[in-house]
Amino acid sequence: MAQVTRAAGSSFAAAFWMLPRPRRQALHAIYAFCRLADDIADDPDVAGDRLRLLERWRDELSNAYRGKATHPVGIALGHAVERFALPEEIFQELLRGIETDLRGESIDTFADLERYCYRVASTVGLLLVRVLEAGDPGALEYARNMGIAVQLTNILRDVGDDAAGGRVYLAGEDLARMGVTPEDLRAGEMTEPIRLLLALYGERARIWYERAAQALPESDRRVLRPAEAMGRIYRTLLNELHARGFPCLEAPLRLSKPRRLAIAAGTWLGMGGAA
Repeated sequence: MAQVTRAAGSSFAAAFWMLPRPRRQALHAIYAFCRLADDIADDPDVAGDRLRLLERWRDELSNAYRGKATHPVGIALGHAVERFALPEEIFQELLRGIETDLRGESIDTFADLERYCYRVASTVGLLLVRVLEAGDPGALEYARNMGIAVQLTNILRDVGDDAAGGRVYLAGEDLARMGVTPEDLRAGEMTEPIRLLLALYGERARIWYERAAQALPESDRRVLRPAEAMGRIYRTLLNELHARGFPCLEAPLRLSKPRRLAIAAGTWLGMGGAA
């Protein structure tokens, strides 16, 4: 499972490498399950009926909860859900979000986008706080808010790439309000309306980070440092996008691995100030 996490080169690995082995193994299993499910929707090398493949992965999830998994990731996930009492419905919500991508469902309103962000990102946070065994119920609200903030940052970073691939995650109502079309985004030329649209989404992401910070329970602050580390990595990415004038129609901006590790280590050690 750790190989899947490392191979993805994600911020996930940077944020959680200092955890004790049982928690780290559980998170690797969760990440691997989510990564492979996401690849069904996004990986161009995946052949066959993707909806059917997703349904088979949904069956593997069900089997993991019943001790009948056959895939190595499903088997590892079964150990994790048993040890940390992870609700199956959270995984089901995540798969519904991936199905949204597979079906190419339109995102007409920002409320639609919030629901999508919850399904594909907040769900992971809700699983994380359970593996970290945060005790305050407020940790769940923290996870929900942080997931939406992180996914909005991802969407903002990848606007150009996604548009080139035929997918626009920015809400249709916002494009219409700013006088921007999907074709404008695919053209890749920065205009003032597009820059204003991207700035709007940058501000929305910032608001969700602030909501997460307000929901973070003081009693669980130390326990949730790994989650904070991941959030701080993405908040730093958002700040970089803002500082560079939202170059989101270009190649996606990514923080280097050493920088991600430095941010994570500083958060773990309690040295992270306001991002």
